[in-house]
Amino acid sequence: MNFPTKLKKLREEKKLKQQDVADKLGIARTTYASYEQGKREPDHATLVKIADFFGVSLDFLLRDENEDFQDKIFEDEAKRILKDPKTFLAARDGEITPEILDAALEIITEQLKEGRKKKSD
Repeated sequence: MNFPTKLKKLREEKKLKQQDVADKLGIARTTYASYEQGKREPDHATLVKIADFFGVSLDFLLRDENEDFQDKIFEDEAKRILKDPKTFLAARDGEITPEILDAALEIITEQLKEGRKKKSD
């Protein structure tokens, strides 16, 4: 999936209009629309704002991969919760979906398994 497609899907996941995202990023709606259409590419600073706003990594935004899109979003967001819960909650207006929590639990479970495995070795 390429950058314009990911950008549109991320926006639609949050049920936002292009104008809503453009306002949050401090850019014109037409500029944001051109990103989703693949007519323009954002500069580095805007890319960082986009990644922060949607709670995903730059790597995720920029890689053209065929991974399951939704699972990757949940995994990225779960990692952000585990790294800094207060900042994550503030960025998401306190919204955490059950899927994000499931992904966080999977990460924690894997970490615990790895920790037990290292202790037994």
